[in-house]
Amino acid sequence: MLQGHLNKRKVGRFLNRAGLIALLSLLPANTRVLADSPSEQALRARVDQLYSALRQGDWKKAEKCLTKDSRRIFRSEAKKTIAEYQVDSVKVEADGQSAQVVVRLPGPPTMIAGPPIFLPQTSRWQLVGRKWYMELPDPHLAGRLPGPGDQQQASGPHFTLNSSDLKFDSTYASVGFVHKGEVKVARFPFTNVSQRTVTVSDVQSSCPCLRLTSEQKEFKPGETGAIELTLDPSTFSFKSKLALTLTVSVQTEPEHAQTQLTVAAALTPGSDEPQHP
Repeated sequence: MLQGHLNKRKVGRFLNRAGLIALLSLLPANTRVLADSPSEQALRARVDQLYSALRQGDWKKAEKCLTKDSRRIFRSEAKKTIAEYQVDSVKVEADGQSAQVVVRLPGPPTMIAGPPIFLPQTSRWQLVGRKWYMELPDPHLAGRLPGPGDQQQASGPHFTLNSSDLKFDSTYASVGFVHKGEVKVARFPFTNVSQRTVTVSDVQSSCPCLRLTSEQKEFKPGETGAIELTLDPSTFSFKSKLALTLTVSVQTEPEHAQTQLTVAAALTPGSDEPQHP
């Protein structure tokens, strides 16, 4: 009888192991299966708690996930619900008391049909007692919790609204009329007016039809450069005249700043020129 129970246990362990192997075999070859640490798991649950409250418009519940100083800032700001969110990464720092979280939120809406473009928003978190709390910086240095349609304030709580290191000649560029099969380039010249080297760490576009073509990432004090974006309308179809206004978020370090750029275009499938954007 005892031997029979032992055999059943062995068979059970074998089946569980076989099931796990079968499950792993269904994952893509480049998929990494990683387990968060207990602290990261607690932080991820806390992040979900905050952003779920923001989706529901439950401001009191959201406020409980903020540090005491941040609650005062949060109460003084206009609030909007968010449609959806994606937790990109959670990273607890070596001291175990602070962390950085990257959450992707829908970018400004465009006139192009398709799934929303999610832009990364970085925030700082502090461990107080046994709970994690988001830390909002001073409102005159950084943006508020972003909501849908925030074209001018798409940056997250951890970023300054606009870079003071890079002075852009203009944050608006129109490529004019774009006919079928034509490709245009939008150019945003700037100057590094700071006393330090500035790095363009990330460029996020609200439309896959815009592609970054400039390659230089680092700029020394006083150096000039440009963000160059290629607009390729072949990535989507259009049968009638269409005016577009697209947004681009440029992140720079070490200032942790996000500058919003705007690209305007007037698409036409034929030779007629539509109304200028």
